[in-house]
Amino acid sequence: MAWPRPHPHKTCAPPAKFRASSRARSAANPPAAPAPDSVFQPGFVDTIGHWLNEGTTRFKTDLQGTQATFDQFAKETRDVAKEATGAVMGLPNARIVTVRERCAAAQNGAPDCQAAAAAACRGKGFQTGKTVDTQSGHKCPAQVLLKGRAPNDAECSTETFVTRAVCQ
Repeated sequence: MAWPRPHPHKTCAPPAKFRASSRARSAANPPAAPAPDSVFQPGFVDTIGHWLNEGTTRFKTDLQGTQATFDQFAKETRDVAKEATGAVMGLPNARIVTVRERCAAAQNGAPDCQAAAAAACRGKGFQTGKTVDTQSGHKCPAQVLLKGRAPNDAECSTETFVTRAVCQ
């Protein structure tokens, strides 16, 4: 026995009684729509995204500020180096030498590094010299250091050395 076949040009539609009841149901229960006056409340992902965005912006601003500071420092260093080079080049037979000469204490208690630079340059065969760079450090007796405690100012003295000088 063969099953009846629908006509190929006709469409199947639900009977009229089913169509009417489905329309009545959709009118009684409309789809839920968001309330127009509801306020957006961010979730966890939104909060993390906002936090990362703020952090990135702050980092970028700090990085730009640091770059500007480094650029200014480099410019000032370049200017000082040009001035120092010009001053040294203006001196006939001038040389910058590396030395280690202890600065004696002046009458006011401050280190007298000018005399140390002149003495260091005379020791290298020059007539005179001027201080370019110095280094300071604490000199403590070995007994204080061997006790394993921090020394106080009365036990240790500060020594200053000329480390570079311009000699003529």
